[in-house]
Amino acid sequence: MSNGAGRLFKFRLIILGTLFLMAVLIWGYNLLRLKTIEYEGLTTYTEQEFTKLLADSPAMKNTYLFYIRHALFPKEEIPFVEDYDVRLVNGTTVHVQVYEKLVIGCVEIMGKYMYFDKDGIVVESSSERIKGVPLITGLKFNEIVLYKKLQVQKQSLFTKILNLTKLLLQYEIEAERVQFDSDYEVTLSCGDIKVLLGRRDTYDIQLVALRGILDAAAGQAGTLDMRSYSRENPDVILK
Repeated sequence: MSNGAGRLFKFRLIILGTLFLMAVLIWGYNLLRLKTIEYEGLTTYTEQEFTKLLADSPAMKNTYLFYIRHALFPKEEIPFVEDYDVRLVNGTTVHVQVYEKLVIGCVEIMGKYMYFDKDGIVVESSSERIKGVPLITGLKFNEIVLYKKLQVQKQSLFTKILNLTKLLLQYEIEAERVQFDSDYEVTLSCGDIKVLLGRRDTYDIQLVALRGILDAAAGQAGTLDMRSYSRENPDVILK
């Protein structure tokens, strides 16, 4: 075989070897294509929204590349998420455990919503309103800084805000807004129903009852006056 023929033969072998390797890689990539992401602990985002955040490139459509990226390298910083863990289930499935930041309320400033946790610490800033998180209005805040406590003009108001928002979460009462008026009386906006709670140190008794009242009034609109509500005076009328 001449030198020219030998070089041509080697070149063809290289081309064939390259094509074969590419075919194997493509076959392997398709064989291990990520088909299912199982989520646990996800409430703020839909599964589709969270998948877009994690699988944001063609390479992330491969199960093992997805696992390596999110399990062995620094995690993506995702709003409202403290951390997440990824484990392999099989060649086409991964399981993602999400640990969300627990936010119980928010305030609005300059077009941004500042979300705070059960200790009153601002843990997130976003231009988006999160469903199920009440907006606190009617108060002036001395300071609203990310990762610091809300600074309200009165410490008693700070305690009252935390008491209210914790109770709303505990009793699964969906209030879009918690409004304080000039006398610091509280009004809740729960869909088409406004709830007058008045001015108290704590609202435990009222909110325990409110959960059942809202269930009974589902689909209706009006105002519930619970300012004088007590165990001795339990009557409430929807006007």
